[in-house]
Amino acid sequence: MVIGKKRGVALILYGLLMWFSMTCPLWAAEADVVELINLLKSKNVVTQQEAESLLKEMDKNREKERAEIKKDITESAKKGDFLPSALKGFKFGTTIFAEWNAKDYDNGDSSNEFVVNRAYLTLTKDINSWLSLNVTTDIFQSKDKEDDKGNGWEIRLKNAYANLDLLGTQTKIGLIPTPSDTYDSAIWPYRVQGKHLLDETGTQSSADFGVTNEGSFGGSLDDEDYLKYAGNKYAGKWGGYMAGIYNGSGYADSEENDNKVVSGLVYVRPLPTVPILKGLQIAYTGTYGESNDKFKTGQTDNNPDWVVNVAQASLQHKMFTVMGQYYWGKGAYKSTEEYDREGYLLEGFVRIPKLEKLRLFGKYYHYDPNTDEDDDDYQTFVAGVSYDFSKEFMPYIAYEHREYEVQTAKLVDYDKYQVGFQLKF
Repeated sequence: MVIGKKRGVALILYGLLMWFSMTCPLWAAEADVVELINLLKSKNVVTQQEAESLLKEMDKNREKERAEIKKDITESAKKGDFLPSALKGFKFGTTIFAEWNAKDYDNGDSSNEFVVNRAYLTLTKDINSWLSLNVTTDIFQSKDKEDDKGNGWEIRLKNAYANLDLLGTQTKIGLIPTPSDTYDSAIWPYRVQGKHLLDETGTQSSADFGVTNEGSFGGSLDDEDYLKYAGNKYAGKWGGYMAGIYNGSGYADSEENDNKVVSGLVYVRPLPTVPILKGLQIAYTGTYGESNDKFKTGQTDNNPDWVVNVAQASLQHKMFTVMGQYYWGKGAYKSTEEYDREGYLLEGFVRIPKLEKLRLFGKYYHYDPNTDEDDDDYQTFVAGVSYDFSKEFMPYIAYEHREYEVQTAKLVDYDKYQVGFQLKF
């Protein structure tokens, strides 16, 4: 009878202890609970085995509670619950292009330096289902125009815009990307090695002040495997478009005339259902307006015409990418003349079978700044190798050779060697 009562009391105490261990916070005096169990054992209310079982159960519940608290804290941190309401929803990102390079010129000059070619800091926020923002700062090395004297590193805006997602399209307003550069960046992953064609030749800036609208034809391509290596941007099933109105001065200069530049892109995906050719895209980029500078002194007070035409084709596959461009036009966004210009480019990379993170890449382009004048064009060759340590980090080694039709005091052939990396998240 006594034993039965003891067992009943033990069961009641067991339940109370379990309730206590599950409901009391971790900072409660666990030593008191242990002391109580030892007291019950000393009074023969519970056996040694029952005491050990109670202690194990208490430890188990304590670990469970800790795991639940850790999970709650982690989820709250991801949601930004610990931030002030004004800061909730912001996302931070960065892009860094850094390298060591050495140049050997045909005239005997040389250079050897470590450089940071790009350092972006980006803040984005989805304000609601149809409105978001993007602010991107760019770190650059400033120089005085008069004496080419360096002023050190400074910060300027590269992008600052509102994005309106309405009626199945996106409208960007503010300091925004230009069509050709943003389209090329979505296809060619080696901007870290060198600029895209129009930016490199000074034809058009990579960003400008204005407004654009972009959308897709037939919705987005519904192929997760393809989108893993090709990306979601410009992944319209049958193609897409981007059309905008800009100042024309670029992101680094202010507007100097009352002309507005029209710039746009149309791309077509002709075979979205054919596995090996679903990544084939044919595109046209056009820009029409006036240069942001006036004609050279003594000619006229007007601004030169500025016209850009780019026809291109690209093919993206999980094992390779190839892209070709042909450019023809007149003037440039900061030119003081309106010479007819021409250029073409071919670039591509291939992944090594069974070593897919290792890629070989190459690029060739030819540019003529005045088709009415002989011997002023040049060509550039690039070859390199890169390794995808992760989607965020890609080191590379590259060789670049530039060759002018006729060399001058300022235009000299060179060989350039690069060892660098891209860090992006």
